[in-house]
Amino acid sequence: MRRYLELFEISESIIEELDFIRIDITEWSSEDVEEALNLLLEHARSIYEHYTIQIHECRHEEEESCSTIIIESR
Repeated sequence: MRRYLELFEISESIIEELDFIRIDITEWSSEDVEEALNLLLEHARSIYEHYTIQIHECRHEEEESCSTIIIESR
């Protein structure tokens, strides 16, 4: 299983390209994940009107379904 910290910008505009940030945190310590999460939250709160930050647990390599944990959505 791979673990990703992801940020999705959300907008009703179909024309503009939306931001997407994915950080592979599979081998990271919990302290490093927490630091990255705090930086991502700070970035999202200051830049985007609407966004979702989530942990994506990817199980494609195991031929299983992925799961997500929503951290914050605005």
